[in-house]
Amino acid sequence: MKTWENLFILLNQSLPVQLLVRHVQHYRVLLFFWLLVLGLQTGLVGKNFGGAFLFLEPEYQGSESYLSILLVGAALGMFLFAYTITLYINESYRFHFIALDPNPFFTFALNNFLTPGLFLAVYFSSFAAYHIRTNGLTWETAGNILSLMLGLAAVFVVSATYFFARRGVLYRFGKQLERRLGSNPGPHKRRVILDRARESFRRPQDTAFYLSLPMRIALVDPDDHSSFREIVRMLNQHHGRLLIFQVLVFAMIGGLGILDTRSNFQLPAGASFLLIFSLALLVLGALAFWFRRAGILTVAVVAGVIWLYNQTSWFQERNQAFGMDYTAAPVPYTEAQLASLTSPDSIQADHKQTLAMLEAWKDRYQAAYGPKARPRAIFVMSSGGGLRSAYWTMQVLMQLDSVTGGRATDEIRLMTGASGGMFGQAYFREWMFRRSGQPGSLGLTEQEASNVSKDVLNRILFRNVTDVLFPHRQVQVGRHTYDRETGYAFDDQIAQNLPELAGRRIGDYAAAERAGRIPPLILTPTIINQGRPLYVSSNPVSFLSRPNPITDSYDSKAYGVEFRRLFSRHEPDSLLMTTALRMNATFPIVLPLVELPSTPVMEVMDAGAIDNYGTRTSLRYLFEFHDWFEAHTRGVVFLQIRDNNRKDPIKDASKTGLLGAVFAPLSGGLYSMAESKDMSNDYLLEFVQEWYRGPVEVITIEYPRESERHTASLSWHLTHREKADIRAALRQPHNQQAFSALSALYRPRLLARRER
Repeated sequence: MKTWENLFILLNQSLPVQLLVRHVQHYRVLLFFWLLVLGLQTGLVGKNFGGAFLFLEPEYQGSESYLSILLVGAALGMFLFAYTITLYINESYRFHFIALDPNPFFTFALNNFLTPGLFLAVYFSSFAAYHIRTNGLTWETAGNILSLMLGLAAVFVVSATYFFARRGVLYRFGKQLERRLGSNPGPHKRRVILDRARESFRRPQDTAFYLSLPMRIALVDPDDHSSFREIVRMLNQHHGRLLIFQVLVFAMIGGLGILDTRSNFQLPAGASFLLIFSLALLVLGALAFWFRRAGILTVAVVAGVIWLYNQTSWFQERNQAFGMDYTAAPVPYTEAQLASLTSPDSIQADHKQTLAMLEAWKDRYQAAYGPKARPRAIFVMSSGGGLRSAYWTMQVLMQLDSVTGGRATDEIRLMTGASGGMFGQAYFREWMFRRSGQPGSLGLTEQEASNVSKDVLNRILFRNVTDVLFPHRQVQVGRHTYDRETGYAFDDQIAQNLPELAGRRIGDYAAAERAGRIPPLILTPTIINQGRPLYVSSNPVSFLSRPNPITDSYDSKAYGVEFRRLFSRHEPDSLLMTTALRMNATFPIVLPLVELPSTPVMEVMDAGAIDNYGTRTSLRYLFEFHDWFEAHTRGVVFLQIRDNNRKDPIKDASKTGLLGAVFAPLSGGLYSMAESKDMSNDYLLEFVQEWYRGPVEVITIEYPRESERHTASLSWHLTHREKADIRAALRQPHNQQAFSALSALYRPRLLARRER
């Protein structure tokens, strides 16, 4: 027993154990950063949103490669260095024998290996396990692991060598800059450094041994001869070097922010996360060093600075809709103004124009397929779901176009939905627009589909990093100037991924819609001021907002707001298509809410907040023109493209533990609300045949989300494995049955019989 007690006492007197104890006691915030990184990388945090894949399978310049993993490894090396230097400046003075070591920083880092070593072991184990599961024990897996290690080691070693080696890289320049930054210290700096030195010099040394380079155990001399002057010199150097490193990190982030429109400088999203955390560690380390005894006051001051930052107009960015004119007087956003948008004259004019569009579509269809051919009206409705839904929607529409020889494409009469699904629909419709009205299959290939699946998250996250340093840059779009904020970064990246949509405005499609060449595409972002849909389209659709009177004494509200009429003096037709799609897909925190030129300011967000499938828009459209569809079509098909199972399994609502009791109502409530919206849409579809006398089909094509499959995450980033899983979902039995049913409608004999 005596032996174990002696061993415990001996270990307790070692510098590695003492640093670990101090870390747990006084630096839990730093542990939180490590836990957050591990939580994201292992999937314990943000699993459904694909957080792990940002670190496991990062994308750079449109591909996942050794270089993209190397960049994430380099950012991890910077994070490790920021963590180490933060502890070094705050703790090394307590062990003044380190000042006598030839390489004090490297000695400190070596003795502080327990905490980062444990976390890095978990990080690399998780990384290796993922790539072994994905690729097996191959050279590609070995290359991926080596790239991550090389990136981490290179950045950490180079940074440590430059800042702390006796004769490191650019040593003379670093010493000169350090002297300049450390010269003429203010009274506060002198007082803090002298206080730290006195505290260290008075502290009795209870450390018996420590690890020293080159990998040996060094005993601590209880009567070491380190002087007060040496402790002051070491602390002063620490401050100067930390300041240099902070300046360089800010300069690097700032430089990358200036060049963020160039793909070479757009870091992987995982690297952006690590850069943010590194910067936070450095700031926290500096605050802890200078204001340790005034922690509460410091927090209050920092909070006040942040509040002033948010209140200062110069720092506040305006999240505007690109293409619109914000110089004109804002339109009144009042109930009276909204009522004027749905006047009988407006509704009658829009109804008449849309009837002419339907007639033009029918005439064009008959010109292609015969004078007796009657089209079937297909209403395409796509769910939200980020890139997962965008890529899935594009795959489904391409498959539908292929199996029907393009005939189903020519019968699409309306396109609507929410969030990511509308990116796939808009890109597919752009190819319809480009074929110059010729009938037949579009002949799209996987190349076009893969454009939809390209990463957007890298650009969004990195813009959020640089936004702190450059909050008020501007950009010219057409004749107008706007703030170059995160929304612009998103739109610009979409335009790069889908070059056919670059510069396209919603008004560009108006003539083609009126001529029946392409179907109307109606976006329905949610107005957060009222919880109503904002109908964004290339042609007027005031009839969708028509209030339906229930009784003479009940004042019915307009169901939605028509974008083009409300903002008629703000150039609504010049709204960029990429911005319109973003308005329809804006999830708070990820993207900023778009502010429209009204008084009070109208803000819009994801259409899925009201209707995640566009069912209500489709039904209101059909209800308005049901007489025409009954007389001139062979029926209506509601094609619902879902990024989830229509029939989800019944979940176990039992609560496990305290956290389960706390979070179960929240998660269960959100799930129940989503399910209730789905059921209410089914309820509306059930009653279609009560007021529509033509044939009706409701066909769902689902991307099933099951635990045993490599299900794609809800994110603006998709991995190779997720893309492959989405393509494979087309072969699911339910989806094959749906495509078979659709293709059967276009068999030559059946078509000839029905057209007679």
